[in-house]
Amino acid sequence: MQEHRIIVPESDAIQQMAESCGDSVIGSSQVGGIVETVRQRMALLGEKRSYLEQIARNLAQEQDQVVAATNSARLTSQAAYQNLAASSETMQVSALELHDLIALIQGLGDDVKRFANAMADVVTASQTIDSIARSTNMLALNAAIEAERAGAAGATFAVVAAEVKKLAQDTRQVTDKISGTMHSLGIEAGHFMAQVERGVEQSRSAQRHFETIDAAIQQAGEMVRDVASKADAIAESSNGVRSNTGELCDNLFVFMGDVAGCSDQLEDALGQTTALEALSNVMFNQLVHTGLSHRDNPFVATATNVCSELRAIIEDGLDRGVITLEQVFDRNYRPRNEPGLERFDTGFNDFADAHIRPVLDRFWGPGLTTFGAVISNEDGYLPTHISERSHAPTGDLAHDTAHCRNRMIVLDRTTAEAITHRNDEYYAAVYRFEPRPGAVKILRNIFVPLWIRGRYWGNFELAYIR
Repeated sequence: MQEHRIIVPESDAIQQMAESCGDSVIGSSQVGGIVETVRQRMALLGEKRSYLEQIARNLAQEQDQVVAATNSARLTSQAAYQNLAASSETMQVSALELHDLIALIQGLGDDVKRFANAMADVVTASQTIDSIARSTNMLALNAAIEAERAGAAGATFAVVAAEVKKLAQDTRQVTDKISGTMHSLGIEAGHFMAQVERGVEQSRSAQRHFETIDAAIQQAGEMVRDVASKADAIAESSNGVRSNTGELCDNLFVFMGDVAGCSDQLEDALGQTTALEALSNVMFNQLVHTGLSHRDNPFVATATNVCSELRAIIEDGLDRGVITLEQVFDRNYRPRNEPGLERFDTGFNDFADAHIRPVLDRFWGPGLTTFGAVISNEDGYLPTHISERSHAPTGDLAHDTAHCRNRMIVLDRTTAEAITHRNDEYYAAVYRFEPRPGAVKILRNIFVPLWIRGRYWGNFELAYIR
């Protein structure tokens, strides 16, 4: 009968399995982080989808309005140009008619001047007649004197002399009236001539204004014609932009649809990656619990021993009355109201800073394979932290996020999973630690449940680099 031999697996093989499992968790975590980052960016695009679509619609509507406005401006410019051209023609006709009117007024002025000259001749003739009448009157007076001397023989001559005298007197009266009338006519003619001259000057000024207005109308017409030409070009360009905008909107809608589809696929990929990471963590935890992972065993031992040390410190404080059980388990988180951060105070903080932080500081520093240690309660609240991560806030968000992590609530997936293993001796996991964007480290963690007076408080967490 052949003897069967049981082959005990070499510890190196188990160690390699643990390493492979850890590598799988690390790879899954890295992929998950990448997928999560891409998914978040895609989600941001998805959130902006309706906003972008609305902008695209508004842009299309505005382009329609621009096209309509440019078409209207083009028609208005064409109509204005036609009206200005018609106005220019009217002004030119009016200018010609005004020129004829000026010529007519000037001719009338010339006629009035000739009439004034004729009146001057009449006045001269009247003066001559008046002089003759005076002379005749003197002759009649002399004839009457001679007739008086002649006696009866000169009676007939006396009658003739009286008639001549009367004729001379009548003639003088008529010439006086003619002179007065001519004088009045001369004054009126002078006034009329002054008015005619003012009318001619005003007409000439109006003619010059007409010419200026006509030139301005013609210039405005040219400008309007240029505007109409440019409006045609704008309308043509607006139609092209409207066409391109429509095509852009269509492509944008298609792109956003693709984004939505990719986002769904990324969501599925993230779910699968997270499930793979969780499964790998389960395997890693189980392998570490076999006790055959030599690289992890020392950290497991250290974590369990330190957790016991911390429990003893806290319970000693309770025994001495330095702190109460209500303060240890205080979950009444009071906001600190610090800019850029969400941090809280509880009744456990001062004791934790004074007695727990010195123990945690032993696991941070150059040359150590540990990457730090912390305690967090079942809400993920960190009452204290290592000194390196317990600085006072400066207002610089990047600095404060990395160096002011005490008093924060950090309940990530790995911590939440560790809390579910509160009844285990410990929980081993691998996870991505990113204290600030771009600063990623892949860490192994040993979570050890921290029980105080038989009551679960939270976990002591020891982080190390493999």
